[in-house]
Amino acid sequence: MDMELKPAQKEALRIKLIALYLDTFDESLSDFKADQLLDAFLKELAPSIYNAALLDMKQFMNDRMEDLEALCSPP
Repeated sequence: MDMELKPAQKEALRIKLIALYLDTFDESLSDFKADQLLDAFLKELAPSIYNAALLDMKQFMNDRMEDLEALCSPP
């Protein structure tokens, strides 16, 4: 699964990544290198993060369904 970002989202992340790199490593990071890192992060990390979010949502919905069943059950 390839995750595509809107240009504005990618630009905001690029700016944050460049700032983080400078603060952490005290080195500058070009826009090109930042884009390459972002693309690699999205390719490698996005599927795991997406799947974890789906599992969290599934658990949340299951919990709400249990609450609803308890409310609808006769005493």
